[in-house]
Amino acid sequence: MAENRYPNLTWQQTSLGRWDREVDEAERFYTLLAKSCEGSGRMFFAITGFVSVSVQTADSITEEVAKRLEEALRSAWLRLRYDYPTIASQVKYDEHEKVWKKLYTPFYEDDVEVQTKEWLGKTFVPINPGVSGLDWCNSDPPAPKVPTLFVITPTDTKSLEDNVLRRDLVIRSPHDTMDGIGTLQLLNNLLAHAAQAYENPGAWKPPPPGSEFRNLSPPIRVAASIPPILSLKLQQDLQDLIAGNAALRQEVDVLSVPFKSGPTVPGKHQRIALEIPASDTARLLSASKSLGATITHIYHAAIAIAVRDFQKAGPRARTGRYITYSLINERPKCNGDYSTSKHAAAVYHSVSGNHLAIDLTIPSDTDEAMNEEQAREEFRAVVQQMKSYYHSIRDSPDNLALSPSFWSMGTPHVPDPTSTNIPIPPPNNTPSVSISSMGVVDKIIRPQHGALKADNPWVTGEELGTGLGLFLGTWKGNLNLSAAYNDAWHDKETVEEFVKHCQDVVWKGLALNEE
Repeated sequence: MAENRYPNLTWQQTSLGRWDREVDEAERFYTLLAKSCEGSGRMFFAITGFVSVSVQTADSITEEVAKRLEEALRSAWLRLRYDYPTIASQVKYDEHEKVWKKLYTPFYEDDVEVQTKEWLGKTFVPINPGVSGLDWCNSDPPAPKVPTLFVITPTDTKSLEDNVLRRDLVIRSPHDTMDGIGTLQLLNNLLAHAAQAYENPGAWKPPPPGSEFRNLSPPIRVAASIPPILSLKLQQDLQDLIAGNAALRQEVDVLSVPFKSGPTVPGKHQRIALEIPASDTARLLSASKSLGATITHIYHAAIAIAVRDFQKAGPRARTGRYITYSLINERPKCNGDYSTSKHAAAVYHSVSGNHLAIDLTIPSDTDEAMNEEQAREEFRAVVQQMKSYYHSIRDSPDNLALSPSFWSMGTPHVPDPTSTNIPIPPPNNTPSVSISSMGVVDKIIRPQHGALKADNPWVTGEELGTGLGLFLGTWKGNLNLSAAYNDAWHDKETVEEFVKHCQDVVWKGLALNEE
């Protein structure tokens, strides 16, 4: 069994009744990234998972109906604690053993009611901020050390007039506890439990405290049975890959997204979104399939061209190189239940090790713009490069085995994990634009759970760097293209311009504007 190969990564009950295990490379990456930026007062890549939930009532909305929904959500959140006890865990540094550990403490049987009330008081937070949930997420919300559910009463008078009770649900969590896909899975199960509790209040009863330890999620090394030691061949492959990635940046103008210079400390994480109507999304899907490409390939290609287009033209044309990587959801490669939503509160994704380089021409300030046919040919050529790259990662027999090494190479060095005065890393002067695809989100979150209707689900990671993070997902046939950025280095208008330009590149490249 994988657990036997990794005794240090297997949950163990200590003499204090607490459960703990060491973190693996993926979890440690997110832990130390957050630790390195702790001095900013914010949490790098903190997860924000959002969904709007509504209930149609027969009569006018009363305080009793609102309380019934809140109690249903509270019961559902407590039920998730037993389904996914990892949401009540926290990563801490063990000063004695000099390792980072994930810790979980169950409720004690003789004090379960008090402890339950205390935990819910800290992690189930109804608020009425006077703004929509979307605006609240852009207002520098708290980033708790453990996953927390915020239940937001939005300012939507129209829904009240239509006898529709609505709440915006926001999960905020450290990224070393869960990832994007897992957060969406968690929200779906939250709504399923809430629908049952709304229909039959009090029907669910908590199991005996402590019995939930069986549901504690292991790290991906265990879940996917990643070998503990690289073979000699893979060790050599890793060295070749490192050398190859380094060579991509030599004697070349590496393209990066422009940002405001000056600030040295991150400001507020922000998110903007562009929604593509279902009719246009259907046309986009059809055009993508005609090229044998996915929407992810299409938009990643558009990002490369958009980054090139945002470069400042000079007196002579020059070549710029866009260098990128891909994020991979590894749940399908995990064993048994680890591949399912039964282990949503886990970090089960990886990054590609080998990078992709795309060379693009930056025209001079006197060159004529490409005509439509030339632009279309360039776009389709980049799409094919993206497609080949993604397929090489998908079909690689070694990327998953090498992924712990990739995480380790990117992990920030924190000399003293116990320090509370760690200098914030300087801004990255060559930031990239990444893309994460959530796929068809209504295959993860059902639009209807009993009386509860879900709408506008999305997820993002807190951006505290100079780069941009783009996210793709479809919901009820509509494509959603969003961007996460930090307002210390980017203005909303500029990011919106970039996202819209990506959209224009796609539409022109696929000749959708001619239909």
